[in-house]
Amino acid sequence: MSTSTALNQLSGIIGGPFLLILALVLLFAGLTVLMASVLGYFTRRQRPEEVIKRRLSIYTVGGRQPKRAFVEEQSTRFGESAVARSAVELAGRVVHRQGVDQVMNRRIEAAGLPLRTAEWMLLHIGVAVGIAVLCQLLSGGSFPATVFGLGLGLAGPWVALSLLRDRRQAQFLTQLPDTLQLIAGGLQAGYSVPQSLDSVVREGSPPMSVEFNRALVEGRLGVPIEDALEGIAARMSSKDFGWVVMAIRIQREVGGNLAELLMIVAETMRERDRLRRQVQALSAEGRLSGAVLILLPIGLLGFMLVAQPTYVGVLFTTPLGVLLLVLAGILILVGSFWISRLIKVEV
Repeated sequence: MSTSTALNQLSGIIGGPFLLILALVLLFAGLTVLMASVLGYFTRRQRPEEVIKRRLSIYTVGGRQPKRAFVEEQSTRFGESAVARSAVELAGRVVHRQGVDQVMNRRIEAAGLPLRTAEWMLLHIGVAVGIAVLCQLLSGGSFPATVFGLGLGLAGPWVALSLLRDRRQAQFLTQLPDTLQLIAGGLQAGYSVPQSLDSVVREGSPPMSVEFNRALVEGRLGVPIEDALEGIAARMSSKDFGWVVMAIRIQREVGGNLAELLMIVAETMRERDRLRRQVQALSAEGRLSGAVLILLPIGLLGFMLVAQPTYVGVLFTTPLGVLLLVLAGILILVGSFWISRLIKVEV
């Protein structure tokens, strides 16, 4: 092969998909910098709450404590720069207007992540865009691969958040019988309910100690202890703990031996937990088979889109291929629902 032929082939490669990918990456980087600069300019203005805190600072010792508190409030998980604060503030306004902040707050709190809703949304969008750009680069500029990467980036963090939430709730249910026994022991020793809960905070382990600590803090701020415990049951989606709170309410209203009642409830929950573990062990094969059958075709399609887009390009460029993709998606949804019903056993 001559030198001129090699140079012609190289120029063809550079002038083809490589130039398009480079232009898209540079365009995305330029738009990101421009948007961050504009947001930084408009959100650096003094907000009303900052004005109020600065006016009230003259009545505090030293006159600067509210200002430091305001700076700590504005710090984010992405840094303390003006661009990071501006992006988090804009995301917070967007989720507040859309009305999804409360739902996302509950899910993030249930998962035990130290993030605000705005920070999570920024992280979610960043992961989606990053995976989409990565799939585009690996596939040589294939549009179906970019769309697949974007969908994967949008669904992946949501699935990870659900898995973290389910894992934390399972840990909470596992720790609940021993916690009830510890509370009952404190009540038998003459402690009050808040004192018994404080012993759980000092001697327990997360997530139980974290949730009970939050309930105690809410109680010190004036929230009835039963309502604070109801918040734990709602965040953990635990019917078992809801029964415990109901027992505490009944004991507060009509009296009775709460320690003995909690011991009985703890023993019942141990038996239910043992039965729940047995059911999970028996249904493990079905859950694994369902996960493989559902994820295998999706993963294979994603691999082919990134590795060899021309092999599966006919599925996106012809009516018959699109129809087959839609039919495959419907069959996967029906199969996943059917398998989930088969392996789900209420205990």
